[in-house]
Amino acid sequence: MKLAQEREILDILRKELAENCIAESRISTDRPVVIINREALLQALRLLVEKFDSRFCTITAVDNGVDFELIYHMSIKGLVINVKTVVPKEESEVASVTKIIPGAATAEREICDLFKINFKGLADSRPLIVPSEWRDVKAPLRKPMSGIVAEYQKPTVETLMQQGQVFTMPSSVKAHRQKLKLPEIQTTMARPEALKELHEIAEAVEFDKRVGYDRLKKKLRY
Repeated sequence: MKLAQEREILDILRKELAENCIAESRISTDRPVVIINREALLQALRLLVEKFDSRFCTITAVDNGVDFELIYHMSIKGLVINVKTVVPKEESEVASVTKIIPGAATAEREICDLFKINFKGLADSRPLIVPSEWRDVKAPLRKPMSGIVAEYQKPTVETLMQQGQVFTMPSSVKAHRQKLKLPEIQTTMARPEALKELHEIAEAVEFDKRVGYDRLKKKLRY
């Protein structure tokens, strides 16, 4: 029964959210996770509440260094559906779900206190578990902006993503190769299509996402 119910719920979420339904995973065999774009959070939860009479359990917040992960745990007749979204730490803002689920206010206020995430539209955003004077200066569970790339490795990663190669060929080496009448080496710096292919591969394996590289600003986010 639960398996059939789970399939129905996930099918509807996939259909209604379309490209905003990014991926699926599992916390355990009976705890499916639907990963969605932040912009579709209210739509996803409204679907669960209005169509399946889903009940709100709580929100889990995780600081992974460059982003926050928010997981909304929703119970539907004994089945727990977990809706996960990612909030960039540079913005630290997500829509409040209290207009759909008024009981989520306490969880949102706690997360705001501990991680300094702003829930846009939350009517009562007063500090709940930390002193008022901490609100703008301290967030006990918020980490400094950080990623998996060590400080000394950052120039290497940024150069690789910007140019497609870590080191450029010295002019002395080029001159020596010409003297020996060796063929010219075509690098990614001379072949834009090769650099484009490298970026496509990096995106396909989520390299830029894993290391926290901002392709628009052409640098790491930390």
